[in-house]
Amino acid sequence: MRVLVTGGSRGVGRATAIELATDHDVAVGYVENETAAEETVEACRDRGATAVTVGGDMRDSADADRLVAETADALGGLDAVVSNAGIVRPNRVEETTDEAWRDVLGVNLDGAFYVSRAATPHLRENGGALVYVSSVGGTAGTVDAAYAASKAGLHGLTRALARELGPDDVRVNAVAPGPVDTSMNDAIVEYLEAESFRGHENVDTHLPAYACTPETVAESVRFLLETEYVHGEILRLDGGMSLG
Repeated sequence: MRVLVTGGSRGVGRATAIELATDHDVAVGYVENETAAEETVEACRDRGATAVTVGGDMRDSADADRLVAETADALGGLDAVVSNAGIVRPNRVEETTDEAWRDVLGVNLDGAFYVSRAATPHLRENGGALVYVSSVGGTAGTVDAAYAASKAGLHGLTRALARELGPDDVRVNAVAPGPVDTSMNDAIVEYLEAESFRGHENVDTHLPAYACTPETVAESVRFLLETEYVHGEILRLDGGMSLG
């Protein structure tokens, strides 16, 4: 399988690219940190995969088209996409600027759509798979309005494309983690605690562990990519946070 992993230079994206590299060839998408992307590629090659970096800003539809085209050229085709790139700008709604709103929606939702649209002809041709890395925020409304709205949008996109592309043998799923042990989650927690952000004090896991690891998310992404009869699923990986 030839897989594009967006946001593959760090965190969940990096762990996913390395996890998949045992059996699949990987293109590591990045925006700015080429050095980190190259480090991910080297780790993938150490596992025996053909691996390349592909740079581009997914908020720009032309850039997303080029990212997919370069991946297909470099790997000799494209069978799957892991749409992982995401950002967060936590803030109260009245303090969320237009720019911050557009940045979050632009990366987390617009970019996911643009890459999916560009990849769809390849996936239809090869009977491929598409996995979105979403968040419990898409259903529980955690973090802030912009982030939660972008992830809820991913859930709708997952179900819509599953209906549309399923008849062409393209499987579409999402994984929705709760807290993951990454630098981005550290920034979220620091903000929520510092601001005593309302509505979050009673949202927690129902397990002893607060956060899972990027590698745990990567294993779930691999499951969704490789398991043939899972389709239209939003796999909650949140320690029970969705229970309320």
